[in-house]
Amino acid sequence: MSEHRLRKILSGLLLALFLAALDQTIVAVVLPDISRDLPHAEYLPWVVSAYLLAMTVATPIAGKLGDLFGRARLLYGSLLAFILASILCSLARDVGELVAARALQGIGAGAMMTCIQSLIGELISPAERGRYQAWFSGMFAIASLAGPLLGSLIGQWSWRGIFLINLPLGLAALFLAQRGLAGLASSRMNSRVDYLGCMLLTLGLGCVMMLVIRFGHEQSWSSTIDTALLLVGTLGTALFIAWQRHASEPLIPPSLLRIPTLRASLLLMLFSSFLSVGLGMLIPLHAESGQAISLLIALAAGIPIGAYTGGRLSAQLKRYKPLILTGCSALPPTLACVAWVEASWLALPGLMLTGIALGLQFPTVLVAVQNAAPRAQLGIATACCGLVRGLGGALGAALLMSLFTALNTWQPGHAFGYLMLLCSALALAPLLIAWRMEDQRLAEKIPSH
Repeated sequence: MSEHRLRKILSGLLLALFLAALDQTIVAVVLPDISRDLPHAEYLPWVVSAYLLAMTVATPIAGKLGDLFGRARLLYGSLLAFILASILCSLARDVGELVAARALQGIGAGAMMTCIQSLIGELISPAERGRYQAWFSGMFAIASLAGPLLGSLIGQWSWRGIFLINLPLGLAALFLAQRGLAGLASSRMNSRVDYLGCMLLTLGLGCVMMLVIRFGHEQSWSSTIDTALLLVGTLGTALFIAWQRHASEPLIPPSLLRIPTLRASLLLMLFSSFLSVGLGMLIPLHAESGQAISLLIALAAGIPIGAYTGGRLSAQLKRYKPLILTGCSALPPTLACVAWVEASWLALPGLMLTGIALGLQFPTVLVAVQNAAPRAQLGIATACCGLVRGLGGALGAALLMSLFTALNTWQPGHAFGYLMLLCSALALAPLLIAWRMEDQRLAEKIPSH
């Protein structure tokens, strides 16, 4: 494929990814306006959480469907679903309708992100994937940072405008994606959908995610609803695992998770997402508004720098482990430095270095997964990364926010520092995983099977 054709394809994919990432954060700043304008404001936290929950649950299912029916076709459908859901969000008459529309929007976003990252693995050789995956990691970080800023600007006119802006941008992404992917043969598997596996995974993972999100909102595990979610989530997950071992065409093949490099990469993705999202939620709780924005910008600016550097170097070295190991090695000391200065202005360089360390891992871990997975299972392997990324982010936000509330009651003014020390200690585990990880040379041609 020529460089010109590839860039034409990437323009549509990057815009679609920007939309999916943007809507994770753009709505947060207009929540007060929504609560004043719509009834049933008690469900307001779910305007954000429903999107994240639906996106995470939809990711592995979309990965399998992409393997079965072709990723380009699924990308067009998910973009249309995202645009339709955005229109429904703008027309919501109460918070309940808005939450339902946000869930549909999250399903479209999860499918889009999985299709986009899988297409990169399908179109680009393993040795060059890091270079292009770095673009997407950088775009994801930029969109997450731009969300609150765009939300503030558009929200001055109307909170409904933050959803209506997705209409022209979504149609532009659809046009660019169709123009770029037109005539391109997409690999497909001749097999069936594991419908029972899809239902069990949705039940188990959905309940677990809802439990984690509720814990982040309420800092309590004592209610009857939480107990029911725990029981149903555990049972659904156990039944899903048991069914996957016996299904003729499982949704997530157990053989895939027996690949050592893939298992190690998923654990690394879980922790890096736990930390990046958790810090993003934790900093505003501790720092004053103006200072918090500066600290968040430092963290968010470091991620695309690290992603771009990691992607370029992995393409040059034809290896992924040196970059992953470098990022994991840098996390414990940078987090310890942030803990020492806490959330003062001196934390700016420490948070930027933390962002760079995380950025080094995001594209290279995904490259490691796609390099280790069989070509026929590329989509579901990529989707597993999205699954653990969403789960890690939800865990990071819920646990760190809850611990902050508890520690701040016990030791006012020092909770942030204690949590950074805890994260620094926890970061030794991914460092050990990265150290023991197999280092495979990246192929310079796309595997034929």
